[in-house]
Amino acid sequence: MPQPSPGIVKWRYTFGNDWTGDPAIFFWVTLTDEASKKDDLSKATEAFRKVLCERIDFQNDWDLIPYFNFRSESEQAILNDEVYA
Repeated sequence: MPQPSPGIVKWRYTFGNDWTGDPAIFFWVTLTDEASKKDDLSKATEAFRKVLCERIDFQNDWDLIPYFNFRSESEQAILNDEVYA
């Protein structure tokens, strides 16, 4: 899957319902350790969100609420969470 913005190592998505039962799309994004640093984190996460939301109107076209979850490579290596794999 192509990386939509700098600092992204890997990303995937799942469909489901949010805590209120509304249809949602959940993005699971692994960032480089560099992009996860305090000074770069908001820039990297906002760039990812912006690219996707400019290309896809989740709420109006698909009736989905987008949720974004970010984790660094180091954090993923320790936690080894399947959803980020």
